[in-house]
Amino acid sequence: MRPGCGSVMENDLQKIMGCTCLRMRRATRRVTQLYDHALEPTGLTVNQFGLLAYLCGASLARTNASIGTMAEWLGMDPTTLNRNLKPLLVKGLVKNVLDPADGRVRIVAITEKGLRMLREAVPRWRNAQANVEKAIGAKSIAELNTLLDLSSAKLRSSAQG
Repeated sequence: MRPGCGSVMENDLQKIMGCTCLRMRRATRRVTQLYDHALEPTGLTVNQFGLLAYLCGASLARTNASIGTMAEWLGMDPTTLNRNLKPLLVKGLVKNVLDPADGRVRIVAITEKGLRMLREAVPRWRNAQANVEKAIGAKSIAELNTLLDLSSAKLRSSAQG
């Protein structure tokens, strides 16, 4: 006998199936799978690739990437960020250093090994990026990215206020 869903009204179920969050998560999972598959030979996930790219950018800009700063920019909490950085630390792709200006602040930096891994992964990422663009269309991708950035900014400010 199947469990009853009597307490959930049909109208609610229709709204739930149209939920923006659930749709975004489904699309995100599909895109993530495509990038993860492309990056698989490097041993990196797309999330790890993104962290290495962020840290490479911070290094080029000669800015310190504290856990708090990174978490804020990436839109994740520091605990989740630490959990995501752990495999990169274990592989020696990133390292922790203390902020020279404030010894209580932990800075994350990309290592030479991490830079080599990032360089190896970039062509595979480019291929995945091209496949997504081909599937969705360059114009749609540009519009989607603009909408995602705008949405992120608006949702961030509404969560703070």
